Amino acid sequence: MRRGFKAESERIAASVRAELGLAKIDVLDPWRTAAHRGVLVRGADELGLAAEHVAQLMVNDPDSWSGMTLAERGVKLIVLNPIHSRARQCATLMHELAHIMLDHAPASAVTSVSGMVLLSDYSDDQESEADWLGAALLLPEAALLHHRGAGKSAAQIAQMFGVSLDLCNWRCRMTGVEKRLSYRRSA
Repeated sequence: MRRGFKAESERIAASVRAELGLAKIDVLDPWRTAAHRGVLVRGADELGLAAEHVAQLMVNDPDSWSGMTLAERGVKLIVLNPIHSRARQCATLMHELAHIMLDHAPASAVTSVSGMVLLSDYSDDQESEADWLGAALLLPEAALLHHRGAGKSAAQIAQMFGVSLDLCNWRCRMTGVEKRLSYRRSA
């Protein structure tokens, strides 16, 4: 991840919230955010795929994928795994939207001669950036400081923001929120 990117992510998260008329500590709706940016979001079950492809994606191997971004003729589409929990879909949607916001080259889908869909991948640095920005969009540092400082537990914050407890704990740890609040309490 490039130097200064974590701080840049917090600025981007604040800017996106401002675009949507939200305060830095407000809950951001990932679907509204995607729509505001002109990005279509669909579940794989909404794509009109052949029954055998739907079965492969959602019955035989639903844990092998979470989402993907496709772009064609100026249209950007994020496809989500509808089998996953709403919290997981939120994180996946914001991760994929982060790729778009950061102008990462979207994955391409190519159908092989045998009918198998093949996808290209993002670089490791691009994946790290999308992870960080996606999480910052969902749980900005300012919101974590505010709500944890007000006595809300990580579980309460996760529920309020529609994310997993694991994601909330990771953000609290990675942003140093827990350490700063602990230091304030001991001072």
